[in-house]
Amino acid sequence: MIPFTCRECGKGYRIPDSHAGKRVRCKSCGTINKIPVSKSKKVGSGDSVAALNKLLAALSDEEKNAPYFEVDE
Repeated sequence: MIPFTCRECGKGYRIPDSHAGKRVRCKSCGTINKIPVSKSKKVGSGDSVAALNKLLAALSDEEKNAPYFEVDE
């Protein structure tokens, strides 16, 4: 999932990685935004659960609870 914030109104969303680089319309204000390319971090051979928890902790509460929305193609 790609955490994404509307550039106009600041509404937060989580977008599936498959939509990276596509344009979407914000459900809140209608602004068309381009979804950034995912900057996924690779988890090495260490403790993957701890690495995942660290990534999740870095998300803001708004990003964790952001709704999904459809992509305009």
